[in-house]
Amino acid sequence: MVLTGFMRLPRAHLAALAFGLLLLLCTLSSAEAPAELLGQYGDEDKHFEEIEIGSMRVFFHQRTIDGAAVEKDHIVYQLDRETGRLLARKSHWRGDLPASLPGRRISRRQAEAMVQGAVLFSGLYVISPESDVFPLEKTPQNPCWAVRSMDEHGRHIVTIVDAVSGAILGQGVPPPYTAFSLTGPVYFNPCEHSWHNWYLSARSWFNTMGYSTEAVEWPTKTKLQSHIQSTETAMFYELAHGGSTSFASGCLGGNNPEYTTAADVEAWMLGYEKMPFAFIGSCGGMCSTGNNTFAYEFRKGSNENAAVVGYCGMGDPQCAECWSYSIEWQNALFYYMSLGWTVNDAFVQANADYPVCADEDCMRFAGDEDFAVVPVVPRIPCPADFDKDGDVDTADLLFLLAAWDTPDGDLNGDGDTGSADLLALLDAWGDCP
Repeated sequence: MVLTGFMRLPRAHLAALAFGLLLLLCTLSSAEAPAELLGQYGDEDKHFEEIEIGSMRVFFHQRTIDGAAVEKDHIVYQLDRETGRLLARKSHWRGDLPASLPGRRISRRQAEAMVQGAVLFSGLYVISPESDVFPLEKTPQNPCWAVRSMDEHGRHIVTIVDAVSGAILGQGVPPPYTAFSLTGPVYFNPCEHSWHNWYLSARSWFNTMGYSTEAVEWPTKTKLQSHIQSTETAMFYELAHGGSTSFASGCLGGNNPEYTTAADVEAWMLGYEKMPFAFIGSCGGMCSTGNNTFAYEFRKGSNENAAVVGYCGMGDPQCAECWSYSIEWQNALFYYMSLGWTVNDAFVQANADYPVCADEDCMRFAGDEDFAVVPVVPRIPCPADFDKDGDVDTADLLFLLAAWDTPDGDLNGDGDTGSADLLALLDAWGDCP
């Protein structure tokens, strides 16, 4: 669809064209729409987000009541992409909640004004009695604002505010929010250069995923230890000369490599939790994944809630072509991870995007195949209701068309506004659920 010069049309002509598009697209088959596809299972009245993972179409519904996300309550359908056959249905659903919640007296702005530090973001929740991140002694009956802020020391704070009474009920548990990216020297005697674009790309993506990241060129072992021996660092990235048990992270006296070993990591992490995600970018970093390797020690030998990705044989001839695509491959990996995919699914898709890296097994994975570093953020139904008036109508259509080829009208998460978003808006036409 070509819309060059589209927005130079008068508003009346724009509206007419929009309705023409509406009439045209409403004639398209909606047989594959989630509502009709899942209607046979009795959930046609619920709003589902769809994502394709491997050979599956996965549909996710986050329960909400009066605009508040019901913590932990959801429905997931997994269908075979080719046949539509139901592979699994998983759900968590509280039976003790009312159809409507008490009216909110405290607005988002008022709740944010009550907390300490600089506000980062906030959300409205019905807190679960099984909550891990809102560990209150008594489960609130009212909806609550969870406000994330940062104090003057850079620490994250989660403040729980009753949205009806305005009482501050306590503090939540913030997730690990920092990360570390390093590059060692490319040459020694003297130490020179670094893999500049690679480690800065990692920093950018980690920041995008919500982890404030320090990136350091040629870090000392003391600097490395401070990040690995930490309750806050959740993501680690290294690109340096080395293998599965050591890499040249720093430079001694301006000439010689300073090595970090898997034994160092093991010792530093005694008494600390495993690292949720690590990227081992040494040429042979993932060729071995057993005890006393980086892949093992960052996970502390666990296959639950931790994953390691990295290179094997990247300095060898069979991976020479893969190396030429290595930044693109890692950008694909981190992009899919940023969408909430599991690390393994992101890894598989990055390999599918750049199969030259999969052909010779140059990229490898170890750890929990079901682990995601970015939890899927519950989305309130009716994202196409841009003006928030309770329905999707002409005003929302005009907004989307005005936002064409920009991120402002993006409904499918691809960062742009296009025909797929227009179809999504038309599918949601009418009153919001």
